[in-house]
Amino acid sequence: MTSEQLSDRRAGILQLVIQDYIETATPVASRHVVEKYALPASPATIRHEMHALEQGGYLTHPHTSAGRVPSNRGYRHFVQSLMGHAELGLAEQAQVRHQFFQAAPSVEEWVELAATVLARSLGLLVIVAPPHPERLRVRQVELISLNELLVLMIVVVQEARMIRQLMPLPQPIEVDELDDLATRLSWMLRGRSAPDVREAARQAIETPDTHPAEHFVLETLAQVLDRDAQRAGVPSIAGLGGMMAQPEFQQEPERSLEMIELVDQHAAEDLIPASVIEEVTVDGGMHVLIGDDHPTELLQDCSLVLAPYHSSTNAPSSPEIPGYVGVIGPTRMNYPRSIAAARFYSRLLQEMIDAVYGVNR
Repeated sequence: MTSEQLSDRRAGILQLVIQDYIETATPVASRHVVEKYALPASPATIRHEMHALEQGGYLTHPHTSAGRVPSNRGYRHFVQSLMGHAELGLAEQAQVRHQFFQAAPSVEEWVELAATVLARSLGLLVIVAPPHPERLRVRQVELISLNELLVLMIVVVQEARMIRQLMPLPQPIEVDELDDLATRLSWMLRGRSAPDVREAARQAIETPDTHPAEHFVLETLAQVLDRDAQRAGVPSIAGLGGMMAQPEFQQEPERSLEMIELVDQHAAEDLIPASVIEEVTVDGGMHVLIGDDHPTELLQDCSLVLAPYHSSTNAPSSPEIPGYVGVIGPTRMNYPRSIAAARFYSRLLQEMIDAVYGVNR
């Protein structure tokens, strides 16, 4: 029995079994389905149909229970063919937007907020990563004097982040001179990356009328751009407690400990492998990996919902690695809600980044 050959009645029964099991985490019996959903059929008829679904690989039959539970194939058919398009309710969307608009205009803060709020909402493990390029490019430089030998450098880069760096000066510099230098560097370096900044530092040494502090500021700026380019794209992980409260993990302490260790190591590469991100980058759109679809063995009893997003902060000559919103939970996860939430948060993050840091601003 292939997915294409699944009759409407069997598809409907499969949908009811999956919805009930998602809600209760208890194997579903035919009599329970008839009574709960007031079906115009006898328990024997529904039992026959559930047996056919089991034979087709859509349901499984735990030895300790007379009820049945969905298989990975059943969940896949549910996601692909039965659940339809899901969106978060308008009230919840408005509430989440309000939280984001109250946050500081920082991609790192938005990413952390998205992971925390979404994990609390779903009771699942959430991983959110920002889009990032291989190199950061300058948008604006500010130099704020803290005393005659200490400056706060603030660098706004085109890749939607702000970098702050304390910078001790090799010699005193007047505030007016500092402001003039920041204005000139912002104009000269706009759109430039660390190698360009280093070249500018080299030229500053060779130019006789250059301000004595300019070379030092440029070298520091190049180091800051290199350092933060390596940090860019680091994901935020939240929701381990909610994940461990799921019945599947409560019943298997050893599995729980392995998952805790994986998250403790901040092993995002194992939770969402690079191969999966590459596939999403090529294909675009939502991805749902169920059970043994996942390449990491520990997560082959789980499902992953992955929603990629991009930004308009990069020029075509500087392609970016997309960001993503990932939700990991038992295969019994609430797919309609998880998919709708991941989709909404990814769109919101892209919208926020473009509004504040987009190339047209």
